[in-house]
Amino acid sequence: MDFTGFSARRGLFAAVAAASTVGLSGCFDLEQRVGLHRDGSGVYTTQVAAVGLVARGIKNGHDDFDFDDDDTGGVVVRHVTRDGDRAVETSEHRFKDLSDLKLGDETVGVHVKGTNSQGESEANFHRVFRVDHARHRHDDTSVGRDVLETMFDGHTYKFAVWLPGRIEHITPVRVHGHVVQPTVWADGSGHTLVWKMDLADAFLADRLDFDVDFAAKGEFHDAQSRLSEHHAHRHHHHHHDDADDDDDDDGDDI
Repeated sequence: MDFTGFSARRGLFAAVAAASTVGLSGCFDLEQRVGLHRDGSGVYTTQVAAVGLVARGIKNGHDDFDFDDDDTGGVVVRHVTRDGDRAVETSEHRFKDLSDLKLGDETVGVHVKGTNSQGESEANFHRVFRVDHARHRHDDTSVGRDVLETMFDGHTYKFAVWLPGRIEHITPVRVHGHVVQPTVWADGSGHTLVWKMDLADAFLADRLDFDVDFAAKGEFHDAQSRLSEHHAHRHHHHHHDDADDDDDDDGDDI
């Protein structure tokens, strides 16, 4: 299996598909982060920290620092650091509005519920990671928990979000029969929330929902990320196939 050019933007499941083929053990940690500014702009970051064959693929496939155009007209900045057998690739996408952000098997959105007496916007941040869609797309439905726990023993998945203002409510994240509580800390102008779980638990979930109510002064409005061109095409093709199947069934009934 050739891991040259392995990229953080490929995400968890493309890596698992490759890793499970060659039986890799303890290959990487994955972290995804969203930072939302008071004007609705922000940054979306994916970071993969890898060892072994995946780390060598990162090292061989990328310059230490490069730029890449995305399909929104923006720029994705990638940075690779190396420390012995370990390599860390960080992919950072800055956006002016969440609607400019095109993602794969996930959506990130903000809904403004109103304005309070202090003049703060009361808003909801919601991120959904459709793990089942990603797993199906990469044909990883046959990998069992025992195999994944062996492959990913000691490795983690993290999601972090920075939100301005005050945190009012955090909806529990339930994964594999237990609740994952975030670590929360304030930095003076906002709060960072970090959820951390076993990589195998993240991979085998149907979906991961991160839902936070916050209040802050700023120029907030309802906005949500969009499907990337590649995923939108696959989504359209999937529904087209379903329509064809329905037509076939109707023909059989006649």
